Parts: sequence; structure tokens; C-alpha cells
Amino acid sequence: MSVSLSKGGNVSLSKTAPSMKNVLVGLGWDARSTDGQDFDLDASAFLLAANGKVRGDADFIFYNNLKSADGSVTHTGDNRTGEGDGDDESLKIKLDAGT
Repeated sequence: MSVSLSKGGNVSLSKTAPSMKNVLVGLGWDARSTDGQDFDLDASAFLLAANGKVRGDADFIFYNNLKSADGSVTHTGDNRTGEGDGDDESLKIKLDAGT
């Protein structure tokens, strides 16, 4: 299953694909082709506890903390240019981790 979202878009995976076990969230952009400042987008994720809160810094997955302690979320690395085809950064998420 593949879903492309625009700014502000969302999808309910529990309704659309309730048996899904793994998700790949990809972020893609094109390198600047006009004048102006270069820019960099960064994929990141916050892991929330049952109370809906982040427990600490280790629960923030990003280019400087590539993997959650339980292995449920992995960041594939930082792309600073947006050059090339396809996704420039991505997060691999195991939905059934810890169950």
C-alpha cells in the first residue's frame, strides 16, 4: 500500500490497513533550482508513552539519534541537499514492536 500526502494531509492506518505491521514514511524534496538560500528538510519522530507524553530525549528520533531504544523506529540518515530521485529521508516504523 502506498499513500502520498500533501501538506496538512493524514491517513488512519488503523482503519485503512489494520493488519499493517511496518510503515516507511518518506520525505522527498528537490534541490533549489533558482536563486535564494539552500534549504534542508529533516524527518523526525517523537515516541509517546501511554500517557501521550515523551519520556525523554531518547524518544526523539532524528538525524542525530537514528534508532529508538526498542528498535521500533529507525531514521535512515540525513540528506542535506534533496538531490536525486525518490525519498531523501525516511523513517522505518515497526507498528507491532513491544507487543
